[in-house]
Amino acid sequence: MLKKSTLILIFTLIVTSLFAQKEDPVIISYRRNFVRASISTKIELVNDASRITTVNMTPLYLDAIAFVLANYSLLGNDSQLLDIAAVSASKAGSYNDKNSIDALQSLFKMVKEPRVRIACLQSLSEVMSSSPEQVSFINEWFKSAIDNTLADKSEDVRVMTTCARMLGKIASGSSFSVLFTAATSTLDSSIVKEAEKALNNISDKYTENILAIISQNPIQEVYAAFSFAMKKDSLLVTDRGRIASTAFSRAVEYGQKEKRDSMYNSLVKEALTILGKIGWSQSSPAVVQFFYHTQGDYKTDQADVGMLTAVIDCMGGLGTTEAAQALSIFLGLLNSETEQRKTYNEQVLLAVINSLGALGDKSAFDYLLYVGYLDYPETVKQAARDSLARLEW
Repeated sequence: MLKKSTLILIFTLIVTSLFAQKEDPVIISYRRNFVRASISTKIELVNDASRITTVNMTPLYLDAIAFVLANYSLLGNDSQLLDIAAVSASKAGSYNDKNSIDALQSLFKMVKEPRVRIACLQSLSEVMSSSPEQVSFINEWFKSAIDNTLADKSEDVRVMTTCARMLGKIASGSSFSVLFTAATSTLDSSIVKEAEKALNNISDKYTENILAIISQNPIQEVYAAFSFAMKKDSLLVTDRGRIASTAFSRAVEYGQKEKRDSMYNSLVKEALTILGKIGWSQSSPAVVQFFYHTQGDYKTDQADVGMLTAVIDCMGGLGTTEAAQALSIFLGLLNSETEQRKTYNEQVLLAVINSLGALGDKSAFDYLLYVGYLDYPETVKQAARDSLARLEW
């Protein structure tokens, strides 16, 4: 107890020395009155000081925090003491004064009352930079809170939700790992949602972190990382392409070794949609190879029509000769089957014809022209005429 009191006294003296030389008379007056005042008047003084915007009142708030730290072991969760703690903590970040960081961290560790902790986190997010050194305190606490909660030693949901939100506000790359853990966890949905939002506020090494997860982790985390990244509006097209291409490759690799479940199907289709939409031509070899495999799987009922049309649609957006040639040959096969067996899938036909039109490669001319001579419905023939008109000569 004596040791703790001594440390608090030293802390108070340090705070005093930091501000004593150049303090404004207004601050000096408030600080003196705070020392003299009863506990109820102390609350009034701290609240009243918040109205002053022309002077940095941080020294007063640090005095108030030091008072709480010195008396918490004796008064505990006394309502008036907690009021002083909450108000002073919430105001300590108002002036962006980094001298308040140590005091706010000490208050957060000592007082576990949610209102006080939330106030500390909110102020810390105001005064901390995004440097890993400064954010480590919040990162480490959030990680321990996640571990405790998942081990049935629950932390307060409101504090954890605020913590995730404040990490997103600070947006340090060092918070990526702990936020991803929270965003993919079974924690309360409010925490998960805030962690996901916070994750996508980070810019520093974001793509590298996402790619590392996709390249090394199980398919569930691959899908989660891919999904988070595709929701990030500020993500550059080049980064979007790299992430979608890597996720696609990992999904295909997974499908060759494991059972192709709903997660596999969703990841492959969503990745193909992105690659086609942004015209990521670098993925053309892998996508075309997958197209050939999917043709075979479709014939043996190992792939549904949705998977086949997804890869066909993607190829239409890639803009490569390789894709155009593969689809042209495939349309020739479809025409041949229709001519010989009188059977076809209109959905697949339309996907191929429309993609060939989007590609505009003249190698598709004969195959598209021949559609008009076969027993196809008018919707298919009109699509072929439209695609013929889009070919580039």
